[in-house]
Amino acid sequence: MRWRKSMTDCQDIIRRLKANASIRSIHRDTNIHRTVVRELKELAITKGWLEPESLLPTEQEILTARTGNSPEIRRLKVNCQDFHEEIKTWIDQDYSNVVIHELLKEKLNCSLSTIRRYVSNQFPKSPKAVMLRNTQPGKEMDVDFGYLGLCYDPESKQNRKTYVFSGRLRHSRMCYREAVFDQRASTFFKCHVNCFEEFSGVPEHVISDNLKAAVIKTSIHDPIVNKVYQNLAQHYDFLISPHRPYKPEHKGGVESDIKYIKMNFWPVFKERQKALGREFPHADDLLVELKKWSEETANRRTVTGTNVIPEMSFFSEEQLTLKPLPKSRWDSMFWAKCKVARDWRIQFDKAFYSVPYKYIGEDVEVLATDKWVKVFLEHEEIACHERATEEWEYVRRSEHAPPEPEKYLQTTRQGLIYFAYMEGNSIGKLVELLLNSKPVDGLRPARGVLSLSKKYGSSRLERACHRALFYETPNYGTVKAILDKGLDRLNIDTPIDSKGQIHFKFQRDSGYFEPSNHKMEGRILHD
Repeated sequence: MRWRKSMTDCQDIIRRLKANASIRSIHRDTNIHRTVVRELKELAITKGWLEPESLLPTEQEILTARTGNSPEIRRLKVNCQDFHEEIKTWIDQDYSNVVIHELLKEKLNCSLSTIRRYVSNQFPKSPKAVMLRNTQPGKEMDVDFGYLGLCYDPESKQNRKTYVFSGRLRHSRMCYREAVFDQRASTFFKCHVNCFEEFSGVPEHVISDNLKAAVIKTSIHDPIVNKVYQNLAQHYDFLISPHRPYKPEHKGGVESDIKYIKMNFWPVFKERQKALGREFPHADDLLVELKKWSEETANRRTVTGTNVIPEMSFFSEEQLTLKPLPKSRWDSMFWAKCKVARDWRIQFDKAFYSVPYKYIGEDVEVLATDKWVKVFLEHEEIACHERATEEWEYVRRSEHAPPEPEKYLQTTRQGLIYFAYMEGNSIGKLVELLLNSKPVDGLRPARGVLSLSKKYGSSRLERACHRALFYETPNYGTVKAILDKGLDRLNIDTPIDSKGQIHFKFQRDSGYFEPSNHKMEGRILHD
């Protein structure tokens, strides 16, 4: 923009023009475009600044004259002046330049840049004043996560996203930093515990970000805090203070610490890992180097603008004001919401847990620790189990089952096996063999076997299954035939043929009458 020259340059040009210097010579001496010099000369003649008796105008006079006489401003005024009051109303309603341009598009043929310049000149924004907050030792700590990059995890043997947790005391600027692979609630809470133990104390307030691990629903006036986070706060006796949504500047200290780690520690660490021939940094080295850098560099530096050394301020002042740690370490727990399925169980953390069948379809809350799992409905405990030790394990209680087993028989393979063993050990073994038969789906024959107990009773069905297993014919047809013909009442050693006919046995074995099997003593045989 040719009018964007300093007022000092403009004043020098007017002084040269007043000394009768030509436009060409002024351009040669000052390297300012001749068009600018020409326009400034026209302005000076209009204002009478080139008269011999007139004084050299001040920079403010030149600025005022140029602002009102600029070709751009003149064009803006011609285009937008007629809509000045409307634009002012929209500005008061916090309408953006894009919205104002859209509203004027049909009335005024101008670009968005034109509207933006007009608003900037006619409605300048006054700067917003800020207040520096006073800090008190042991009062507040900010916590947050920040993304670093990919690191190689030796445990899982794959590259994983890596984050850094930062817990920063506001007064001393002392920070606890820890590298982690996720931002899950359990990780968030564990970092809190490690941070408190590192500081050997607990602050009064912890200002958290609005991540789900801390705040379930954000609100300016009434945020809903995670139940487990509340339990952690009660155990360590601190108050949770979620900052207002979309206001990261309210915890600018920890935000700056995350940026400080990314800009100072992370690039140096990556380059050192590359020098070792590693395309992706190793997580084990990251943990060691981050702790070393925090202790030897970050916490011993002088914070810009404060003349405070975090480590010195912490040990000499703030640590003495922190609340003492509780006698016992916090037992990690987790809350979750689940729905009771038709098979009266819930799925939680890759495992299944039974719930009384009358709660089928209900939305329940699950409270879990490393040792047990409790299920709640409207704050009332309805089930309690030991924590599953294997993935997809089914942990159940018999009293949770419905009173009519046949209703449950239409559900899962586990249910069939469960109720088969309740009927009898041989019944359970035979049903399990049917269900484990690979070529054929054994659900229907297994249900058929169990349904025979209605007609013949559990005791007869148990003996029939035992007989079928003994003769290695574990199928529905065999069991039904045994029951129909009453063979379950016979001794297990009594053989039968495929038609149910009992096999008889001769008194003497075959070959008994062979002469060679007998000695002829005292007798002579004649022809």
